Amino acid sequence: MEKIKNIKYMPDIYDDKKKSLVEMVYIFTICSILGWLVEEVYVFIAVGKIVNRGVLFAPMCSIYGFGAIILYLLFYNIKPTKINIPYIFITASLLLGAFELLCGLGFKYILNIEMWNYDGFFLEILNYTTVPIMIGWGILGTLYVFFIQPLLSKIISFVPQGIQKRLAIIIVCYLLIDFSFSVFHLYGNPELLQKMVDPSI
Repeated sequence: MEKIKNIKYMPDIYDDKKKSLVEMVYIFTICSILGWLVEEVYVFIAVGKIVNRGVLFAPMCSIYGFGAIILYLLFYNIKPTKINIPYIFITASLLLGAFELLCGLGFKYILNIEMWNYDGFFLEILNYTTVPIMIGWGILGTLYVFFIQPLLSKIISFVPQGIQKRLAIIIVCYLLIDFSFSVFHLYGNPELLQKMVDPSI
C-alpha cells in the first residue's frame, strides 16, 4: 500500500493537456506505422521477402496502435521518476500481456486464423503469450513512459494547432474507410490473409 501511495502523478493541469482524443489519434497512427515498419523488417530478415503484415491498405499494423493507446491511457499522468518504475513495469506486463493473449484468442476463435502461436515456448500461456514476452511488454511500457511518449508529444506538437483537430478527423475518416474496404478485400482474397499469417508461403 505504501508503494502505491508513493506513485507520483503529474499535476492536474498537465493531465488535462495530455489526455486528448486528438492526441490519441496521432499516437495510434504513428505507432501503427512504426509497428508496420518493424514487422516488415522482421519478416524480410526472417524469410527474405517483403510481405504486407497489416490488414489495411495503408502501411499500418493497427495492433501496435491499439497497444500504444493502452499505454497512453495507463500512463499519461504518471510522472517518469524512478519510484514509479515498478508500478509501470508490472502494470504494462500484465495488461499488455493480457491484450496480446485476448487478440490471439480472438483471431483464432472468432476469425479462425492464427497470426502467431507460442506453443512449446518457455512459460507460454494458452499459446498466445509467454511470461518472457510479458516481461518484454513491461520493459516497453517503462521505455514508453520515459522516452516514447515525450517523443510522440514532441512530434505531434509540430502539427499546427489550427489544423490538429481537423487533420485528426480526416485521419479517423480515412481509417474507417480503409478498414471497411480492407475487410471486403481480405474476405474476397483469402490467400492474402494466409500470406500475412505465414509469410514464408
